[in-house]
Amino acid sequence: MPEDVLSVSFAFTCTGGDEVALAFRLGGKEVASAAGTHVCDGSTIFQRSIETAGAGSLGFSAVTTGAGSGGYAYGYYSEKKQLP
Repeated sequence: MPEDVLSVSFAFTCTGGDEVALAFRLGGKEVASAAGTHVCDGSTIFQRSIETAGAGSLGFSAVTTGAGSGGYAYGYYSEKKQLP
């Protein structure tokens, strides 16, 4: 993670009826406050904002329960320090 990145906003949605458990790691450590579950009904979006403060790499994992039929989409936006 570049030093000028202050936070990353993450959004995830899915279809197929399963439930998905999302987990995030920042600098090799789990970010428990960002984790959560989401029902894959396509009608809602799971959103989290994670403060990074130059803590290293950021990653996420998604584990579904059920048949695994359906699709998913995710996106992210990084907030950077503003130049003077």
